[in-house]
Amino acid sequence: MAEAKIMAEITNKLSSFDIRNCSPYPETKYGFKRAAVLLPLMLKNDELYLLLTKRSKNMRNHPSTVSFPGGMREENDLSDVDTALREAQEEIGLKPNTVQIVAVLTRGITLPNTIVYPVVGMIPNDFVPIPNPVEVDYTIVVPLKTFLDPKCVRYSEFKFRGRSIVNRSVFHQDEVHGVEVIWGFTANYCTFLAKIILENEDFLAIFNDSTYPLQNMASDLVEYFDFITSTSAFNSKL
Repeated sequence: MAEAKIMAEITNKLSSFDIRNCSPYPETKYGFKRAAVLLPLMLKNDELYLLLTKRSKNMRNHPSTVSFPGGMREENDLSDVDTALREAQEEIGLKPNTVQIVAVLTRGITLPNTIVYPVVGMIPNDFVPIPNPVEVDYTIVVPLKTFLDPKCVRYSEFKFRGRSIVNRSVFHQDEVHGVEVIWGFTANYCTFLAKIILENEDFLAIFNDSTYPLQNMASDLVEYFDFITSTSAFNSKL
């Protein structure tokens, strides 16, 4: 009963951020590639965790980084949810019928020029991953609250196309693999999810020169998406 109550609370909190409720549904832009990832939430002893993968060092894009299970959309995928579930099954052996989909969050972007749809789903707390060695070295399970713990988060700044962007890195001490660093797209969306579910109102903009100092992280992610896609599309045509 406690698990059902927590699940209902999570669904309610995420409902206003679920782009499946948008009309029209936000599509890709500028002919960019389309991908989806699964944000796999687990509930253990009334505490929420995220299951993440350590990408194989042999991967062409983003090798040896901590990421969500996911990948490119294929012709037979009927939706972004289908893509995320198929990829999770291929990468870690997660059966689609065991996942309870909660929401699809606002689109993000990873380079090179790939628009990514983050799909939030609850997975069984006794799930045992079977990593596909071609794509995944191993998996880690990170408490959701870690992404809001000041002792675990570091910030740096870099310039991109004339704007100052804040990079968030989250450090997790894994019992088996030692310290893992979570950054970029993965860190941003783990933090976004944690802020919504754990109702944390602290905010640090992705853009250090943001003209909207009081905006929330949802609108900041949208602004970041629009900026990166538009500038990347412009420069790719030069």
